[in-house]
Amino acid sequence: MFEKAALLTANTLYALVIGVGVIWLAWLCLANLPLWAAVLTFCLGLPLLALVAAPIAAGGALLAGVVVGLVTLISGSSARKIRSGG
Repeated sequence: MFEKAALLTANTLYALVIGVGVIWLAWLCLANLPLWAAVLTFCLGLPLLALVAAPIAAGGALLAGVVVGLVTLISGSSARKIRSGG
């Protein structure tokens, strides 16, 4: 139960953070630069963003996944105690 909740939460958060980062970079390039410069900047900036953001996003997703897994484990054990009457 712990592993399932932690893994699902971590994967979901990681995908959301990386996706938001890519969308933000695309918006930043397209909103402020001409098309040819936006394409060039996006192609050069995306690998740099991935190098910087991926470890940070993975660490944050790991911590959030562990917290959610612990909450699931604690709430599941307390629910079992209440159902069993003691």
